[in-house]
Amino acid sequence: MATPLGLVLRTEAESVAAPSVHGEFGVFAGHLPLLAALKPGVVKYRVAGKDHVAAVGAGFVEAGPDKVLLLCDLFAQPKEIDTAKVQSELEAAEKELAGYGELYEGPRYEELQRQIDWCLARLQAKADNGSHP
Repeated sequence: MATPLGLVLRTEAESVAAPSVHGEFGVFAGHLPLLAALKPGVVKYRVAGKDHVAAVGAGFVEAGPDKVLLLCDLFAQPKEIDTAKVQSELEAAEKELAGYGELYEGPRYEELQRQIDWCLARLQAKADNGSHP
């Protein structure tokens, strides 16, 4: 997985599940070539029989028979996520977004929606991490 800041995770995974703009998809060894747009959400991957999760922002994923490459704008592992801080960010963004009423447009509106999506992705990754032994 790579962000604009560089490579953030390199591992040999048995499977990868990622959130695309058209729903979640999974990739196993031998997968046919695939290119998809990512939406903010939780990436799940299995390494040596153990499940792992991470939050990712928007981006793209390229998969093939022996490799999956995720290029995303944001990335966070559960251990890096401060739930209280993210919850505070979420509440602030939702409060500002509520001020837009029914006017669903403009650059600031879109930025707030991206912030909300990123907050929700991190909270979900933190919650999902707790469900794995």
